[in-house]
Amino acid sequence: NLLGLSAVLFRDFESYRYHHEPVKAVDLSSFLYMTAISMYSFEGVGLILPLESSCKDRKAFPSLLKKVILGITTLMITFGTCGYLAYGSATEAPVTLNLDGGWATFVKLSLCLALYLTYPIMMFPVNEVIEDMLLSSVSKPSRLFRLSIVFLTALVAYSIPDFGEFLSLVGASICTLLGFIIPCYFHLKVFDWKELPYWQFGLDAFLIVFGFVFGCLGTWDSFKNIVFEDA
Repeated sequence: NLLGLSAVLFRDFESYRYHHEPVKAVDLSSFLYMTAISMYSFEGVGLILPLESSCKDRKAFPSLLKKVILGITTLMITFGTCGYLAYGSATEAPVTLNLDGGWATFVKLSLCLALYLTYPIMMFPVNEVIEDMLLSSVSKPSRLFRLSIVFLTALVAYSIPDFGEFLSLVGASICTLLGFIIPCYFHLKVFDWKELPYWQFGLDAFLIVFGFVFGCLGTWDSFKNIVFEDA
């Protein structure tokens, strides 16, 4: 994964020499799309509790989580900025579509290998939840059931017409729920809101309202772009 990302960054710097298009500092017309893509970074939030429960030293997990989030955020900002500086308005989603020749093959193989290795980790909590809902305790775990989930996700990935718009749709709908609304709601349910400090209650309420409003607007914008622009 790091090799693939490094290759993309190297290619970005090479392309920047021949790129003279003016760069927009702010483009409010794409605000919902950009924010929804950013929310997609919360797609791994469902792994936090399973990973924390399997840690040998659980007290050190919050500190490790903060460092990981800081590192990933820095990497995403750097990666996105370099790609836009290199290709401008011609930047594709994903940026690997801007590559050609041996660079494109190397990066795609690296990302496919990274996806192959991380896919089982991402599906671990999903399989646990779905199996608890649909299967009896005697039939768990079911290899056939998990194999069908793999084929289903592959079918969905193959049928997506625009990868960037699909990420925007998932980020605005599911990831907004996972990252903002559900955690704050659980926090208010577990701890009586009357016992919470005013700033915690206010922050939870603000994040729930923000998540709901943005979720509705972002989901509609992404759905409209996928359905009507591809029609």
